[in-house]
Amino acid sequence: RQRLIGCDLMSDGSIRGTSRRGYDGRDFISFDLESGRFVAADSAAEVTRRHWEQDGIEAERWTNYLKHE
Repeated sequence: RQRLIGCDLMSDGSIRGTSRRGYDGRDFISFDLESGRFVAADSAAEVTRRHWEQDGIEAERWTNYLKHE
C-alpha cells in the first residue's frame, strides 16, 4: 500500500491539496480537494468511493486535514 498526501499554499493564499492511495505500484483512489469528491482509478476502487461518499465523513475528514493541518 502507498499513500501520498500533499498541500501547496498558493500565492493568493488558497490551498491546493491532494490525497492519493495506491497498491502494487498502481493508483487506487484519490481525493480532489476542490470538488470534495473521491476519484476511483478502477472498478475495484469504485466500491470504496461509493462507500466513502455515501457516509460523507471521509470527505469531510480529508477536507479538514488538507485545509488545516
